[in-house]
Amino acid sequence: MKSKIYKPHPALQDFVNCISIYGVDFTKTQSLSNIYRFVPAYQRYIIFYLEDPIKVLKPGNEAYITKAVCVTIGPQDQAVTLDMGNRHLALCVAFQPSGLHRLLKVPMSEMYEQDFDTRLFLGSEIEEITERLKEADDWDHMISIIEFYLLKKISRLKPLLPVDQAMAELVSTGGNVTMEQLASLACLSLRQFERKCTERLGMPPKQYARLIRFCKAYQLKEQFPQKTWTEIAYNSGYYDQMHFIRDFKKFAGITPSFIHEEELKTTIRLHKIME
Repeated sequence: MKSKIYKPHPALQDFVNCISIYGVDFTKTQSLSNIYRFVPAYQRYIIFYLEDPIKVLKPGNEAYITKAVCVTIGPQDQAVTLDMGNRHLALCVAFQPSGLHRLLKVPMSEMYEQDFDTRLFLGSEIEEITERLKEADDWDHMISIIEFYLLKKISRLKPLLPVDQAMAELVSTGGNVTMEQLASLACLSLRQFERKCTERLGMPPKQYARLIRFCKAYQLKEQFPQKTWTEIAYNSGYYDQMHFIRDFKKFAGITPSFIHEEELKTTIRLHKIME
């Protein structure tokens, strides 16, 4: 498997967090499984699947659904199962907390627990970008194609607000800051701050803080599978084991005891790559 995380062009950094590319040929990598439990992420994504299409099994469904070549993923708080096919190559644009809202001008609450064919938002130009990505000489060329496209969008973005900077602070602290502090940083009352966050994030700020803490913990486990869940919880800002288990069950759908070091070794550990 190969992967690389790119820091975006300076002009993009207030709405794009990073751009990553990862690829694996599962027919040549017997030690890795192409079936992956993807737990919710606090990032918002647009992802191009440039080889085999991605298939998704959501909770409560009986069958996998094949997704579009380019998918826009709204706010999620439930784990899904991914079938990545035999040959997987993905380019992932991970946005700052409100970056996708600023780009699409759609309330994120309307995209809660949903994903969409990106053409519905950005039109046929996405088809052209996809073809250019597939024809690119190498990964650096692919990044230049995406950055050039996003740079053309800057003048049309919704403006950056103090509330966006407050949400960035929430991410930088790993979800460990009070709502009152964040509302003050956003120059808003607590109620106004909660309303703006729901519009721009798709969920209330307290729920987003919980999701950030959980994601940081899960990412840490993917990076260091030998660490115990107790160590992970402590290092991620959880004050007691019960809060950690409660959040894990909410966002992963299972308790941490069901995910073992051996299981992590057979996955491609997407959270480590995408955030």
